[in-house]
Amino acid sequence: MSKLNFNFIFKNAFDTFKVFETIPVEISGILIEGHSKTIWQTLNHLIIWREFQIEKLNNIDSKIDFNESESWIFEWKPNNLNEWKTKIEEFKNQTEQIERIILNLDLSDLKLNEKLKLIQDSSTHLSFHLGEIILIARQKNEYPKPEEMNEFLNQ
Repeated sequence: MSKLNFNFIFKNAFDTFKVFETIPVEISGILIEGHSKTIWQTLNHLIIWREFQIEKLNNIDSKIDFNESESWIFEWKPNNLNEWKTKIEEFKNQTEQIERIILNLDLSDLKLNEKLKLIQDSSTHLSFHLGEIILIARQKNEYPKPEEMNEFLNQ
């Protein structure tokens, strides 16, 4: 066997639970007490992080360095709705890139373990920051409560 169904294994690993489609641009730049970053800053951080991850997945032997502190932008909010939508689209495109990489993983790849670790790290990192974003959005009554999620996700 030269293929596993990695697509099945990582199914929904990069699901955002419609968070970016739901959050209005108006709250993307609000800093909530107890949080150190806005939704806008977190979205941009995720994009920068994923750019590094995708580059590394495509060039696994390259010596690419990533500086976490440099991956956070200073701007608290987008300049306008178009900038917000453009970044969301960029984020979605990255998700598609990662899913294509997953679809093409092969057991014969000598670097498979390294790639799987990067994919796992990317999924875990996304989950962590999505939790932060959802918490901020819920504090602003802009995202469904846990008991409302099934209905929300099935709309």
